Amino acid sequence: MKKIWGKHPGPAARRSRRTIACSWLLLATPLAHAEGFVDTIVRRFAQSDFEFLRGQTNAPFLPLAWLNVTGYEEGEFTRPNGEATSVTFRQTTLSQGAFLPVPVGKRNAFVIGEWVDWTDFEVCSATIPDFDVLSFSVPVGWISQPAPSWQVAAFVSPLGHQSSRESDWYWETLGGVFARYTSNDNTAWIFGAYFDVSPLEDFYTPYLGATFIVNEQWSINAVMPWPSVTYAPSKDTLFRLGVAPSGSSWSVDGDVQRPRIALAAWNFGLGMERRLFGSFWLGFEVGVSGLRGLSLVGGDWQDVDTRLDNTGFAWLTFNFRPEQVPQR
Repeated sequence: MKKIWGKHPGPAARRSRRTIACSWLLLATPLAHAEGFVDTIVRRFAQSDFEFLRGQTNAPFLPLAWLNVTGYEEGEFTRPNGEATSVTFRQTTLSQGAFLPVPVGKRNAFVIGEWVDWTDFEVCSATIPDFDVLSFSVPVGWISQPAPSWQVAAFVSPLGHQSSRESDWYWETLGGVFARYTSNDNTAWIFGAYFDVSPLEDFYTPYLGATFIVNEQWSINAVMPWPSVTYAPSKDTLFRLGVAPSGSSWSVDGDVQRPRIALAAWNFGLGMERRLFGSFWLGFEVGVSGLRGLSLVGGDWQDVDTRLDNTGFAWLTFNFRPEQVPQR
């Protein structure tokens, strides 16, 4: 198989490096101004009836804004039925996103967000030039606390793509419905389902399991399809070993004109994050890509597959994690 490691950087690669550098500079300024506003939102949640599980751990809250850069080793395009093509590529992805949860009364909250992803493909092909894909989504969601031990949530996220090889946008729809039951201060049970509907294929996966707080340093997320173990030796440092959705697996039309992310594949990696100052964190992760989870793709069940492709990845993140909601 022809390798492209020594390929001289073309205009797309040079453009991707400039875009990454500028995006990191542009993200810091608005986040700095937003920190005080987010603190106000956290106080409003603290005064509501919402009960969050991780109040007794060193682990920080989930990121509400982030800028990620991910590089993958050489991979191959696949058709929706899983059949491999002769086209291989190297991939660099720059993604930026943010979520804003807004309390509505004591027991409900509305969530709106934005997500932008730019993926540059260096294609190993004599007939197909390098190209890039811009993806954009505005997810909206709702979360409710109907009882002290129960939370329910749902979201929908139209996702559009535009390839540099054509001007038209093409779309798919992501979404999910979830519930969480807190049985005690350290344990919560999760139930739900996630879906991705597109013209090429439909993808559905259950979201089932539990989260356990072992002590202030250790917590276990035994939820399929994203299990993980978290170690936070202090409130300023976080380690994570586990599975996450992969951006290295793509499905394409027969003419390789409209690539789409194939969400049936996962990454397995070890990462570390460190608080820079205030609510701002910097982190990295390395691992391998190709793990397939339990899912329904194109009408067929796919069992859990622990085989890993030889595609490595490296991930760098700069994110904004608000302080934990105080426990009442």
